[in-house]
Amino acid sequence: MKLLQDGVIAMLAAVGLATLLWLTVSLFLRLGRRTTIYHAVAMIPSRGGANGLEHTIHALEQLRCDGGGFGAIVIVDCGLSEEGRQMAALLARQERDIFLCSREEIPNFLQ
Repeated sequence: MKLLQDGVIAMLAAVGLATLLWLTVSLFLRLGRRTTIYHAVAMIPSRGGANGLEHTIHALEQLRCDGGGFGAIVIVDCGLSEEGRQMAALLARQERDIFLCSREEIPNFLQ
């Protein structure tokens, strides 16, 4: 039993050490990288009842937090039903930098 406990402790220590090493190396690699961030917009064309829209918004939010590749998320009404429009409006009110627009309003977000 003592041998099993020592093995588990050794494995946990090795995993912890590898994690600390990985975090340190990734930090140095991130600091050395120079990137130019342009004003990018993620546009989501939505139709019907907006099936999967909430999942798509949350995935893009996670991507934006992790990588910071774009600023605003724009939900484009390409024939949303009343229920879909309500869900899109609710998502736009809840989250930061998420907008709901029609096709005609797209140029406003690209300026």
